Amino acid sequence: MGVSQRSGGSASRPFVTTPYDASGAEVVSVIPARGPCWSAGSPCRIRRHHRRKRKTGPPWGWVHVVRCVTHRRAFTIYPPGHVPYGREPLVELAPDGGELGQPAPSTQEAASPSLFAAARAAAEGVRWPREGAPSSVGGVRTTQRRHIARAADLLGLAEEKTRTPSASVVAGVTGLAEGELVEVAAGLASSSDLLAWGHAVARVVGRLRARVGRALMDRLAVLGHLAGLWGRPYRWLARTGRLLALGRAFWTSESSGTRRRARVGRVRSRVNDIGPRDPP
Repeated sequence: MGVSQRSGGSASRPFVTTPYDASGAEVVSVIPARGPCWSAGSPCRIRRHHRRKRKTGPPWGWVHVVRCVTHRRAFTIYPPGHVPYGREPLVELAPDGGELGQPAPSTQEAASPSLFAAARAAAEGVRWPREGAPSSVGGVRTTQRRHIARAADLLGLAEEKTRTPSASVVAGVTGLAEGELVEVAAGLASSSDLLAWGHAVARVVGRLRARVGRALMDRLAVLGHLAGLWGRPYRWLARTGRLLALGRAFWTSESSGTRRRARVGRVRSRVNDIGPRDPP
C-alpha cells in the first residue's frame, strides 16, 4: 500500500507548511505572506478562508485553508510534520516546528504517533495487539503493518510498488548510499515478517535522521512529491519572511495531469537545494 492513493489534479496541488501557535487557549496558524503563486511583479495578499476539519492529522482536528486575493488561488497550510492526505504526521514535531517536548494537555495529549512509530516498535520486537487495547499507544496490528508498508514505500524499499521512488531518487534526495537502499529493498522483497520490515525501515530512517537532522521532514516531503503522492511542498520561514520551495532541483515542470519525474542525473549534485538543515 502506498502512502496515498490520490492521483491526478488533487495530488498535484502545492501545499505550504507553516507554524501553528498552540501556546494559548486557541490554536492559531501563522499565515505566510507569500504563496506558491507569488511572483516579483505580482505580490500575494493572503487571507484566512476557512478551517477544514480533519478527523486524523493535527490533534486539534483541523487545518487552515487560505486564499490569495491577488491571484485568486486557495491552498492549504499544514502544521510542521504533516502532509496532504496523511492520517498521521510523517515526523513528530511541535506545532511551531520545534522539537516535540512535553505535550501540552490542550493541544497534544491525544496526538497520533508519527508514521515511523510503528517501525520503531517493530524494531524493538513489539507487535501491536491484534485487537484494540487501552495499553496500545499506536493501534492494532493491522495499523502497524500498514504504517510500516507506507514508510517503506516512501523510502523506496518496496520494490514491486509502481509509485515507490527509485533507489537512485531516494539516494539523491537523502544523501544515503544507493547501493545500501537497493540491498535493503532486495532483502525485504522475500520477507513478510513484520519485525524484519520494521527493523529495516527504522534503520534507514535512523541513518537519514543522523545525516540531515531537523531537515528530515523536508526530505520526506520531497520524496512524497516525486512519487506523485502530493503536490509541490513549500515551507514558510516565518523569521526571515521567505517561502522555501523544497527540492526545487528534483522536479521538472510537465503538462497538467502528468506525473512529475526526478532529474536523477543532477540530483546528487544539488542536494542542498532542499533547504537548510535547521528550521527557522
